[in-house]
Amino acid sequence: MSERLRNILTVALLLVLATVLIALVATNPTAADRVESIGERIKCPVCQGESIANSPSQMARDMMALVEERVDDGAGDDEIIDELLFSYSGAVLLDPPARGPTLVLWIAPVAALVLGAGVIFWWRGHPGGGPGTDDVPVRSRARRLAPLLVLGGAFAVIVVVAGFFLQEREGPASGVANLAGQDLTEVSNETMEAVIAANVDHPQVDGMRLALAERYYETGDFRSAFPHYLAVAESPNAADPEAVTALIRLGWMAWEGNGEAGTALDLLDEALAIDSGSDTARYLKAQVLWCGAGDAAGAAELLQAVLGDPELADDSRELIQSDLDAIRSGDSCR
Repeated sequence: MSERLRNILTVALLLVLATVLIALVATNPTAADRVESIGERIKCPVCQGESIANSPSQMARDMMALVEERVDDGAGDDEIIDELLFSYSGAVLLDPPARGPTLVLWIAPVAALVLGAGVIFWWRGHPGGGPGTDDVPVRSRARRLAPLLVLGGAFAVIVVVAGFFLQEREGPASGVANLAGQDLTEVSNETMEAVIAANVDHPQVDGMRLALAERYYETGDFRSAFPHYLAVAESPNAADPEAVTALIRLGWMAWEGNGEAGTALDLLDEALAIDSGSDTARYLKAQVLWCGAGDAAGAAELLQAVLGDPELADDSRELIQSDLDAIRSGDSCR
């Protein structure tokens, strides 16, 4: 191998290594950079063309909080994006911005090809060795090999750069499972509604439905709570405690909200069929029997059974004993 060929290959190798080094630096952003970059790639579901990184909506803030949490957990960018698109109805992927780490992905192939072409043209313009030299066969072989080597190096750069963007991809993840694992007190009703709407058939959505229904119930918004309780009660995937809670709430809303004693008793009986020892279901059924069905004896029997629970809290025991005493005294319901 001639000295000129060695020089050319050395220069080409240094240029390739420099490009790879730049790619390595540019494709290792800070956690904050990653959160911002991911946020700019996702369209806010409730906004007009804005990314979640730039939107002031509560849903966008919730989504950005999820992105930050998943970045801290070590999830890959594409994994996080898959979770968001899976979990939030209306969220779509925007074109990746041509800046920051993504800029390398845009310019690396072009830069590598330009680099390769430049070296080839330079080599052709500097053939080396004058007439009469005895290394013509070597130079001829080198001239044929140099373009292949340079283009091979350029291709290697493209593969390396693309690899840094794709190596963390592990396929779509269950976004509702990740969100359901969060502290839902930090998630808005709007966001939970969107996640539920996008995952109506997901086996883990019942827990989120129940949590949202409980929020509505506690504020007296029975109208909003009802469909979620009903969906949990009818879900084949709901765990027994979830189904019991939903049936109890539905029964009490039927009585408290609409005065439907018969419907309330049917729903409470369904809850007791799943968990016959539910103190809440027995107590509320006693209330409906006493106040709605005029069955004071049946109510007293249930209250007495609840008082037999050794784990009953003292304040609950006092309240139930008071109701039982009132029934035995012939008082009207209260």
